[in-house]
Amino acid sequence: MTAIPSTLSVPHLCEPPWAQLDAPETLAQISEALEPSASGQPRRRAVLTIDGVHCAACVISIEAALARQVESVSVNAATRRASVVFNPLEQPLSGILRAIRGLGYGPRPLARAALEATAQAGRRMTLWRMLVAVLCMMQVMMYATPRYMAGEGEMPADIHRLLIWAEWLLTLPVLIFATWPFLAGAWRDLRHRRIGMDVPVALGLIVMFVASSLAMHSDSPQTDPVWFDSITMFAAFLLVGRWLESAAREKALAGLADQLAALPESVLRIEAEGRHTAVSPEALRPGDQVWLLAGALIPADGRVPARDVRVDESMLTGESHPVLRRAGEPVLAGTALLDGPVILTVERAAQSSRAREIADLIAQASAARPRLARLADRWSGPFLGGVLALAAAAAAIWWVIEPARAVWVAASVLIVTCPCALSLAAPAALLSGSAALSRQGVLLRSPDALEALATTDLLLFDKTGTLTDARPVLRRIVRLSEQAPDETALLGLVWAAEGHSLHPIATALKDAARERLTAPELASWEARIQDVTEHPGEGLSGLWITPSGPVAWRLGSPDCDSLESKQTLIALAFDGQEVARFELDQALRPEAHEALETLRAQGLVLGLRSGDQPGAVQAVARTLEISDWAARQSAHDKLLDLERLQGRGLRVGMVGDGLNDGAAMARAQVSISFAQATALAQQQADILILSDRLMPIAVAHRQARRSLGVVRQNLAFAAIYNLTCIPLALAGWMPPWLAGLGMAGSSLIVVLNALRLGSLPAAWAIPPEPMGTIRRPESGLNT
Repeated sequence: MTAIPSTLSVPHLCEPPWAQLDAPETLAQISEALEPSASGQPRRRAVLTIDGVHCAACVISIEAALARQVESVSVNAATRRASVVFNPLEQPLSGILRAIRGLGYGPRPLARAALEATAQAGRRMTLWRMLVAVLCMMQVMMYATPRYMAGEGEMPADIHRLLIWAEWLLTLPVLIFATWPFLAGAWRDLRHRRIGMDVPVALGLIVMFVASSLAMHSDSPQTDPVWFDSITMFAAFLLVGRWLESAAREKALAGLADQLAALPESVLRIEAEGRHTAVSPEALRPGDQVWLLAGALIPADGRVPARDVRVDESMLTGESHPVLRRAGEPVLAGTALLDGPVILTVERAAQSSRAREIADLIAQASAARPRLARLADRWSGPFLGGVLALAAAAAAIWWVIEPARAVWVAASVLIVTCPCALSLAAPAALLSGSAALSRQGVLLRSPDALEALATTDLLLFDKTGTLTDARPVLRRIVRLSEQAPDETALLGLVWAAEGHSLHPIATALKDAARERLTAPELASWEARIQDVTEHPGEGLSGLWITPSGPVAWRLGSPDCDSLESKQTLIALAFDGQEVARFELDQALRPEAHEALETLRAQGLVLGLRSGDQPGAVQAVARTLEISDWAARQSAHDKLLDLERLQGRGLRVGMVGDGLNDGAAMARAQVSISFAQATALAQQQADILILSDRLMPIAVAHRQARRSLGVVRQNLAFAAIYNLTCIPLALAGWMPPWLAGLGMAGSSLIVVLNALRLGSLPAAWAIPPEPMGTIRRPESGLNT
């Protein structure tokens, strides 16, 4: 493992040796490998934390600078994170970091323990700047108060001048040290010919300081105004507001990616000679065996082959009820083992575990910007340009009316109109809302998922594995002709055929074959079934190699429709002729009725689309009181049906878990899937439910509507604040210190309002399963 040099913990002093991050082993730890491009070039995704990002101008600047160097880049000002997809052969990660640093920002890879010192150092420096500003403000106010209280001519001129000089000296550390990030940010923006939120703040500070410094050297220092108290008070308010805003942001992000990626510091690996060696989880490789005691965190994805165990998966799914894992079933890194001691056989290294995948998913989601945030960013640039023009006009007008007030009126306009609250209104609320859902096992893969879900009119559900249990049960086998193979041969054939599919029905048939046939029988059938092809929504086809020659077979829905059979029917045909049928029972998920009733009560219209036979689909639809249903739907049929509904002006969401649902999920306004779904369904999903329950969908819909409501509140407040304060500043009724308090306070109010979304109301709690029982999952998470 390549070590990260310690110099990375000292940001902005010298360029860190980023070239070492391009080493394959290091790059694998701090970025995610993606599918190769159409030309076969490698692609990776890295999530970066970027210090110094505060506004839309920062976002636009970074994205514009990297647009020609990387495949895609998305920067979120609320989280100060960037998601970058790049080709490591054409543009190494070190080059991307240097490009960002060249703009004046401080980039670093996210979720790297060795780099945590960098973040800690940044937080300490921010705290020091705030403390210096507050302490100097208190001292300056102590010197300024006697000047304000003394009547004209009551204070000797030399004492008056001495107090002003003391104020000037105490303002210097505030201007040079405490507000340095704003001054540096403004210079960076101007140097790159853009206007960011630091520009009006820095201009206001500099204008007031220069004007005050000139006034203190005038012939009448007792009458010419100085604003050192306003400068220090404004800086203190601004830094306190930024500090509280940063703390609120960290609170919203706390416990997400870092919590999910948490692993024990060391584990006991069983060596070949039988002795136990303490190693870090990162050192584990597939095939290693680990000794675990009851209560231990599982360090890597693997299996416990010798016995059944109970596992607490609350960190992944949000559910605290224990899960029973049978001997040989998968267990996941980051979950807690409730029974022990046991021996775990590692199947995936810690760096590629399911928990790490989820942590990376959360990091990527927090780096992306939702549509509402992009809309606010689009308007913030012109708004800032208008602010500068308005401040210049105010200074010119007041110079004619009352020259002594022109400078501080212009400074007040610059400060009070800074659109920090506008830029934070949407991303802060959506970040906080999605963080609360993440802690309940609901992950948002798309930055626009909350907004899309909140505005959905119609939600379409798949049936098998979505509304019904993920694993049906084979009820009986019906032979339709005397030429059909016996039951043993039929089970052997479906065992070998369905081994190529992850569909829940395929899993049910494989389970039935495994229970009734011996291992040698199953192995012999695997060699006789060849050229297996899966047809999404239609079944499987292939060749059966027999002594008399190959036989073409097909497994799928029967050719005839019937409303009489309430079971799921799978037909086996040889050369186009049906020879046998498999009847499967599919039980509804225990909470399906309650979850759908809750969704209806929240104003959603529900529909059912399934590739199953009409009888089975109708039975489910009738039980769940769904009037809009369709059976024997292929992937293309579902897509056409969804597009037809969208053509009527409806915003349609799709809930599915199979290959048959992938096309419709990609086209829907919002798509929802489960952690046990097929890889295609998970990739197309905007929202991923980590448990196998349906109630989280209703909770996510409530939270989405609640989040959108808070976004609207924040945007309305930001608009009202600016419409109210700008006229006051123009009229000369708002001194600079009060303008600074207003700007910092407005940003803080927006963030605090967003933090209300950080916890779900108790009334929304997902009903627990009956106490005293252990949940037996129908299928485990994909590993």
